[in-house]
Amino acid sequence: MPIGTTNIFLSDDGTNGGIFSDLNPGAGGAQTKFSDVVSNDWAAGPSPGDGTNSYFGYGLKTGLDNPLYNPMNSASGQISSNYKFSYFKNSYAYFDQANYVIDLYIENNIPPAGRGDPPNDVTVDFALYDDTLTSNSICPIGGNAPESTTSGPTDVSQPYTFNVEYFYIEGGIANLGLNSYNFDLIVDSTTVLSLAGSFTQPVDYTMFSSVPTNTGNGFVVECIFN
Repeated sequence: MPIGTTNIFLSDDGTNGGIFSDLNPGAGGAQTKFSDVVSNDWAAGPSPGDGTNSYFGYGLKTGLDNPLYNPMNSASGQISSNYKFSYFKNSYAYFDQANYVIDLYIENNIPPAGRGDPPNDVTVDFALYDDTLTSNSICPIGGNAPESTTSGPTDVSQPYTFNVEYFYIEGGIANLGLNSYNFDLIVDSTTVLSLAGSFTQPVDYTMFSSVPTNTGNGFVVECIFN
């Protein structure tokens, strides 16, 4: 549930989600400090993190690479001190699939296969990770479009998908037919990657011209094959 706009609690008050309980219910123990909750990187915690901490944090602290969208954005960027409950007003730790989603659209414009050749069906197989691409998958972002068709947009996020700030992805694209193709990856109306090739090609965010940032609604991902 979202954290409320007034009477904000560290734990759940039974009506509004608490700052800590909304993020990671049942973890951290009775001695968990508010400063620890907000200042530790979420990717350092349990799955999908690497397990080095016993809880997730919201990633407010300066220098962290994997913050959640809220409340980092509400704090006007990452900070080093004076963490406030007010930064968490009406925030979601997870994509709620109403206000925050990841929509995937695939357009397959590769010319039809020749007679006797396999069809030029395309596939997209990405996933969200932390900035090092070593965490467990946060959210699969994948689908397919048969020859000369489109697919989506489809919401590929889940209610348990972290509402992340940055679009750190790794995966690949493929044409299952024989034709070469040009590929454009467009995120939130900005082309971040253009590739030319054939068959299967790897893709990760380090190849992007710029790393897309969550603007408050998640991400709209368009994959165009020509």
